[in-house]
Amino acid sequence: MQRPHENRQMRQRVSSSSLNHRGWLAILFSLVLLLQACSDSGVVIDNGSGAGGDNSGGGTPTGEDLEEPDNGGPSGELPPVSSVSNLDAQDVAASRFLAQTSFGATPETIAELRDTTFEDWIDEQMNLPVSLTEPYTRNNSNGSQGDARHEAWWNNVLDEPDQLRQRVAFALSQIFVVSDLDYLLANNQWGMANYYDMLSRNAFGNYRQLLEDVTLHPVMGVYLSMVRNEKANIAENIRPDENYAREVLQLFSIGLYELNERGEAVPADNPVPAYTQSQVEEFARVFTGWNYDLVTSWETNNLGGGDTFTTPMVTDERFHDTGSKTLLNGRVAPAGLSTRDDMAFALDTIFQHPNVGPFISGQLIQRLVTSNPSPEYIQRIVSVFNDNGSGERGDLAAVVKAILLDEEARNGHNEDPDFGKLREPVMRLAHVWRALDGTPGPLSEGVHNTPNFTLSRIDEMTGQEVLQSPSVFNFYRPDHTIVPGGSTLSPEMQIMTEANLASTHNNFHHQVYRFNDRSDLSDDNPRVTIIDLQPLVDLATDPDALLDWYNLIFFAGSMPDDMRQTLFDYARSLGSDDAGRFAAVQDTLFMVLTTPQYHVQR
Repeated sequence: MQRPHENRQMRQRVSSSSLNHRGWLAILFSLVLLLQACSDSGVVIDNGSGAGGDNSGGGTPTGEDLEEPDNGGPSGELPPVSSVSNLDAQDVAASRFLAQTSFGATPETIAELRDTTFEDWIDEQMNLPVSLTEPYTRNNSNGSQGDARHEAWWNNVLDEPDQLRQRVAFALSQIFVVSDLDYLLANNQWGMANYYDMLSRNAFGNYRQLLEDVTLHPVMGVYLSMVRNEKANIAENIRPDENYAREVLQLFSIGLYELNERGEAVPADNPVPAYTQSQVEEFARVFTGWNYDLVTSWETNNLGGGDTFTTPMVTDERFHDTGSKTLLNGRVAPAGLSTRDDMAFALDTIFQHPNVGPFISGQLIQRLVTSNPSPEYIQRIVSVFNDNGSGERGDLAAVVKAILLDEEARNGHNEDPDFGKLREPVMRLAHVWRALDGTPGPLSEGVHNTPNFTLSRIDEMTGQEVLQSPSVFNFYRPDHTIVPGGSTLSPEMQIMTEANLASTHNNFHHQVYRFNDRSDLSDDNPRVTIIDLQPLVDLATDPDALLDWYNLIFFAGSMPDDMRQTLFDYARSLGSDDAGRFAAVQDTLFMVLTTPQYHVQR
């Protein structure tokens, strides 16, 4: 699965003094673009002067300094994007669609999408073979180190054709969360890879089967301590562990409050809890009596090799609570059920709860399309979750298709200023590498690396890495608001800290200026992924053509006109010879990648 490196001729870089001068100019123009982005009306930053919305001075705002518009928004105005007229409307629509369905649009994938319909493209994607991470992880790791798992994941999302499946699996990994920050899981990377592949296989299956596969996976058994969960034994002070019982309800299925089909907690003024503590305790009794497969006993600490963490857990009836359990909606699991039948009854009970459709559908919309879907959008998708048209409940393939083809997904950006979502950090990096033909460095042995961090450590730079969240609540909460106490949601903003932004932008700066197809790596790191800027240099003969490329690939046609003019003026100032065009590409590309507008997927 390792990508072969193409040996490109490395051409000499421009002089360091010239680069430093241009670097300062690029930073200055980046600030101009930032100020342009901040000039639109939006969330008000009060400088504490008591003058209301006057943001002419003051320091960094606190939570109390931020205000949302009355009556729920919108928080701004639709951005002016008349420059989209330079682009083919079909290409723009394809780029937007690919931003929601893949790890980033490229010229090639846009061209491919022109030859089919969005619906047919989705059907073709759903029929592609699953790109897996476990085989590569096994072949390149003894299981105790995570580098190979991360390499496999990045190879898949950058190069493999099943982009929609990989995008949905990534979304599911942020709902059904496990993390190898757990010590035992950190040393069982075959199991971690197998868990992710389980999500990939289930991405277009049925939610009920996914819920069972998650429940019985030994990685989840370890992470939320369901494995070797025992029935109560008062004499030995043993009580069933409530960890998985609580999170399967709160995070994996129905959420905290009763919801209507529009995804709204009801009643609005005093929402009713979706479950009680006593019901958690009853579910905890259900999830007793499960042990690792491939071990000799319940008590042994010898868990064997990595395969113990890749095979579903098995029953040990001695430790299962066989009493009756009162679960959700008045359903009672009768006494005497086996460990497996008790679990099936409980998962069926969860699956039939009316909250599951709005809870899961709403989060999938957030991960793929927009952080603030309208209640009507959610309701339309919930109707598909409840019945795919053939009487099947929980058909994820039908749900995903409905999410992506919905009128709001396709045209909501034209009507709602708050439409869209922040691009997740790993999505931004993946998109840059895909769009610019990122190729592993000449001494990397086919492995991608960022300039500043190996892939297994980019959480230190961005706050995010796959299956490495700080808790079961993911990297960010789906209900995280931009303004404390407000209503406009932006989950990804929870990790958009000053430190994460600065380190990410430094990484892009190094990528653009030090690790491109003209770099001389004799005095630099030959293991870093190289981006190909030559096609953009060729385009830069006509600055308008270069800016059209940026607008299509990175903005899906939403580049504001004032940004375009600023970039145009700067590019023209650098000259039209090869050196000037190369400098224009480096500088404008870095500016584009650090603009607030590129951080937003609309």
